[in-house]
Amino acid sequence: SVQDWTLSLAVLHEGKVIGRQDLMGRRFGVRRQAETGSWLGLPYQGRGFGTEMRAAALHLAFAGLGARYAVSAAMTDNPRSLGVSRRLGYLDDGLETEVVRGAPVTLRRLRLDRARWEAHRNVDVTVEGLDACRAEFGV
Repeated sequence: SVQDWTLSLAVLHEGKVIGRQDLMGRRFGVRRQAETGSWLGLPYQGRGFGTEMRAAALHLAFAGLGARYAVSAAMTDNPRSLGVSRRLGYLDDGLETEVVRGAPVTLRRLRLDRARWEAHRNVDVTVEGLDACRAEFGV
Protein backbone atom coordinates (compact mmCIF):
# COMPACT_ATOMS: atom_id res chain seq x y z
CA SER A 1 0.00 0.00 0.00
CA VAL A 2 1.09 3.62 -0.21
CA GLN A 3 1.43 3.53 3.59
CA ASP A 4 3.76 0.51 3.71
CA TRP A 5 5.64 -0.58 0.59
CA THR A 6 8.62 -2.62 -0.51
CA LEU A 7 10.24 -2.41 -3.93
CA SER A 8 12.46 -5.43 -4.67
CA LEU A 9 14.82 -4.93 -7.60
CA ALA A 10 16.80 -7.69 -9.30
CA VAL A 11 20.50 -6.95 -9.79
CA LEU A 12 21.74 -8.21 -13.15
CA HIS A 13 25.28 -8.67 -14.46
CA GLU A 14 25.90 -10.03 -17.94
CA GLY A 15 22.26 -11.16 -18.11
CA LYS A 16 22.40 -13.12 -14.86
CA VAL A 17 20.70 -12.30 -11.57
CA ILE A 18 23.47 -11.80 -9.01
CA GLY A 19 21.57 -10.12 -6.20
CA ARG A 20 18.60 -8.15 -4.97
CA GLN A 21 18.25 -4.57 -3.78
CA ASP A 22 15.20 -3.59 -1.74
CA LEU A 23 13.85 -0.14 -0.98
CA MET A 24 11.13 0.12 1.66
CA GLY A 25 8.94 2.89 2.97
CA ARG A 26 6.64 2.95 5.97
CA ARG A 27 4.41 6.05 5.94
CA PHE A 28 6.97 7.44 3.49
CA GLY A 29 4.71 10.30 2.38
CA VAL A 30 4.86 11.69 5.93
CA ARG A 31 8.22 10.45 7.24
CA ARG A 32 10.23 10.75 4.00
CA GLN A 33 12.48 7.98 5.29
CA ALA A 34 13.41 4.98 3.13
CA GLU A 35 15.06 1.77 4.25
CA THR A 36 17.44 -0.26 2.14
CA GLY A 37 18.21 -3.94 2.28
CA SER A 38 20.12 -6.15 -0.09
CA TRP A 39 21.58 -9.51 -0.89
CA LEU A 40 24.51 -10.09 -3.24
CA GLY A 41 25.88 -13.48 -4.28
CA LEU A 42 29.23 -14.28 -2.68
CA PRO A 43 31.14 -14.53 -6.02
CA TYR A 44 30.10 -10.93 -6.80
CA GLN A 45 31.04 -9.36 -3.48
CA GLY A 46 34.08 -7.10 -3.31
CA ARG A 47 33.72 -6.06 -6.98
CA GLY A 48 31.76 -2.81 -6.58
CA PHE A 49 28.32 -4.26 -7.33
CA GLY A 50 27.09 -3.70 -3.78
CA THR A 51 28.00 -0.02 -3.92
CA GLU A 52 26.40 0.45 -7.33
CA MET A 53 23.14 -1.27 -6.43
CA ARG A 54 22.77 0.66 -3.17
CA ALA A 55 23.65 3.93 -4.95
CA ALA A 56 20.85 3.23 -7.44
CA ALA A 57 18.32 2.65 -4.65
CA LEU A 58 19.46 5.80 -2.85
CA HIS A 59 19.14 7.84 -6.03
CA LEU A 60 15.58 6.59 -6.42
CA ALA A 61 14.81 7.43 -2.78
CA PHE A 62 16.40 10.88 -2.66
CA ALA A 63 16.23 12.26 -6.20
CA GLY A 64 13.18 10.35 -7.38
CA LEU A 65 10.93 10.22 -4.32
CA GLY A 66 12.17 13.14 -2.22
CA ALA A 67 13.46 11.21 0.79
CA ARG A 68 15.02 13.14 3.65
CA TYR A 69 16.71 10.09 5.18
CA ALA A 70 17.73 6.56 4.30
CA VAL A 71 18.39 3.90 6.91
CA SER A 72 19.95 0.48 6.73
CA ALA A 73 21.38 -2.17 9.03
CA ALA A 74 23.93 -4.96 8.80
CA MET A 75 25.18 -7.66 11.10
CA THR A 76 28.18 -6.41 13.02
CA ASP A 77 30.27 -9.24 11.52
CA ASN A 78 29.48 -8.18 7.92
CA PRO A 79 32.28 -5.70 7.11
CA ARG A 80 31.52 -5.65 3.37
CA SER A 81 27.96 -4.43 3.85
CA LEU A 82 29.05 -1.92 6.48
CA GLY A 83 31.80 -0.75 4.10
CA VAL A 84 29.29 -0.11 1.32
CA SER A 85 27.20 1.97 3.71
CA ARG A 86 30.15 4.01 4.89
CA ARG A 87 31.43 4.62 1.32
CA LEU A 88 28.01 6.06 0.48
CA GLY A 89 28.03 8.40 3.49
CA TYR A 90 25.94 6.59 6.10
CA LEU A 91 26.76 7.27 9.74
CA ASP A 92 26.39 4.87 12.66
CA ASP A 93 22.98 5.05 14.34
CA GLY A 94 23.26 2.51 17.15
CA LEU A 95 22.75 -1.21 17.62
CA GLU A 96 19.70 -3.44 17.68
CA THR A 97 19.02 -7.12 18.25
CA GLU A 98 17.13 -9.21 15.71
CA VAL A 99 16.37 -12.91 15.55
CA VAL A 100 17.83 -14.96 12.68
CA ARG A 101 17.04 -18.69 12.52
CA GLY A 102 15.89 -18.59 16.13
CA ALA A 103 19.06 -16.97 17.49
CA PRO A 104 19.78 -13.35 18.46
CA VAL A 105 22.08 -11.33 16.20
CA THR A 106 23.39 -7.82 16.69
CA LEU A 107 22.83 -5.36 13.87
CA ARG A 108 24.56 -2.02 13.39
CA ARG A 109 22.02 0.59 12.30
CA LEU A 110 23.12 3.25 9.81
CA ARG A 111 21.53 6.55 8.76
CA LEU A 112 22.09 8.80 5.77
CA ASP A 113 20.58 12.26 5.34
CA ARG A 114 20.08 14.07 2.05
CA ALA A 115 23.10 16.38 2.48
CA ARG A 116 25.52 13.49 3.11
CA TRP A 117 24.01 11.56 0.19
CA GLU A 118 24.64 14.51 -2.11
CA ALA A 119 28.21 14.91 -0.80
CA HIS A 120 29.03 11.20 -1.35
CA ARG A 121 27.37 10.63 -4.74
CA ASN A 122 29.88 9.03 -7.07
CA VAL A 123 27.81 6.59 -9.14
CA ASP A 124 25.85 7.90 -12.14
CA VAL A 125 22.23 6.75 -11.95
CA THR A 126 19.29 7.33 -14.29
CA VAL A 127 15.68 6.63 -13.29
CA GLU A 128 13.09 6.09 -16.02
CA GLY A 129 9.33 5.63 -15.81
CA LEU A 130 8.91 6.87 -12.25
CA ASP A 131 6.27 9.49 -13.01
CA ALA A 132 3.76 6.81 -13.99
CA CYS A 133 3.96 5.15 -10.55
CA ARG A 134 5.09 7.89 -8.16
CA ALA A 135 1.72 7.89 -6.34
CA GLU A 136 2.21 4.22 -5.41
CA PHE A 137 5.04 5.34 -3.12
CA GLY A 138 2.85 7.83 -1.25
CA VAL A 139 4.35 10.96 -2.83
